[in-house]
Amino acid sequence: MPAHPTPSAEGHYWAKLVHPHHEPEGEEWASYDWEVVQVNYNNGTGEDQWRVYVPGIEPGQLIDAFIWGPRVPDFNQSS
Repeated sequence: MPAHPTPSAEGHYWAKLVHPHHEPEGEEWASYDWEVVQVNYNNGTGEDQWRVYVPGIEPGQLIDAFIWGPRVPDFNQSS
């Protein structure tokens, strides 16, 4: 999967965590493969403007810690 631009909107994206922040000693949080992550607006500026949540990792990660893939389309449930 080719690299995409850093997200500038909330949503779910394909990404690889390459530079984990606040990783405990003895744990390995870096992604081995592409996974879906959630990007949320964090009311900050610069690298703190966005927070990224990875399944299975408690602290939100900084947006610059990833290689980015495409956005996952929003789910539209039809009745």
